Amino acid sequence: MTVVGAAIYSARKPSFDRMIRRTGAPPEMVLLGKLQRFTESRGNPRTGLGQPELFPDFAEPRNASRAAQVAESKAAGIGYDRNAAAYSQSPYPREMWVFGSGGPYGMLPSSALAPWRGTEALRRGKVTPYDVFNPWRATVFFVDYAHRLVNRAEFRELPPAHRTLLALKRGMASPGLIGDYNEAKARSRTTRHNTEKAARELGLDLSVLDTPIPLDWPRYPGAAELVP
Repeated sequence: MTVVGAAIYSARKPSFDRMIRRTGAPPEMVLLGKLQRFTESRGNPRTGLGQPELFPDFAEPRNASRAAQVAESKAAGIGYDRNAAAYSQSPYPREMWVFGSGGPYGMLPSSALAPWRGTEALRRGKVTPYDVFNPWRATVFFVDYAHRLVNRAEFRELPPAHRTLLALKRGMASPGLIGDYNEAKARSRTTRHNTEKAARELGLDLSVLDTPIPLDWPRYPGAAELVP
């Protein structure tokens, strides 16, 4: 097992809620985090979706159809290639970026490490594509991704009643779904179904899906400050 793998294994059952609070994110992110972890990993930081043969040896890729595995790995590859000018500066080769999505929040490495594009931390290997499996770093990645979604015009231009936790959950599935509050797209309806199921399993009232999300996050310093 690699050093990174050993560190992840030793932190198998961290307090994710406490880590989200530690980032300075608004308390609504604790709720979103609970739901995201349930739908993506059931809280297991070593799991993921993609082609099992591409995962690091410490990971536990979940069972899925081969088509779903290949599609997720393809999405990871597209994310890397779209930003190859930045990510090729990392000492970690493309092969490490394209396994699929992983960790407690089910993130693609290319999305998770976006705040470090063009930085010395990326060029010197201080952040890695396998950091999506590290509980603390994955939490920072998740919070920062949510923050970036909140800052998108598609979210800020929603009617106030629709700037909700569910809108962010749609955005976690695909940023293009943020504004689909009428759920015209099948994937938006699937997201609602899965999120409602997660809420029930977690003992939460379905009204949490309508939790308003603040536009301003004054206590959140940014991902690069939390993982320098």
